Amino acid sequence: MNATSRTFAGMLAIALASAACLAPRASAPAASGTGTAIQVSAREYQFQPAALTVKAGDVTFEVTNVGATTHEFEVLQGTTTVDEMEGLVPGSTHRLTVTLAAGEYSYVCKIAGHDSLGMKGTITVTAD
Repeated sequence: MNATSRTFAGMLAIALASAACLAPRASAPAASGTGTAIQVSAREYQFQPAALTVKAGDVTFEVTNVGATTHEFEVLQGTTTVDEMEGLVPGSTHRLTVTLAAGEYSYVCKIAGHDSLGMKGTITVTAD
């Protein structure tokens, strides 16, 4: 890749990350089994939205890192890890589908203590 191509690719990555910062994020309940992904943005020490309510079943999270450092997205029930995605480098978007039963869950980024700095959220899963 020549210098012009690298410059263009870098500018494109910055533009996409900037657009992700401005895009509205879903915080409404997502119906399980519909294929609708719940949009979550990750940036230093916060997830947006910080609280979700979803229906039990397969739930897909689409997490975009709009921050400047690498993050992860870990779904927990209590202290038990349900599933996680790692390697959310700045500007990247990853999808994670998990099957959740009714109950209370959380999501966190445990890299370098980000969760203790506020990078966490809650998920309420309803039976219907």
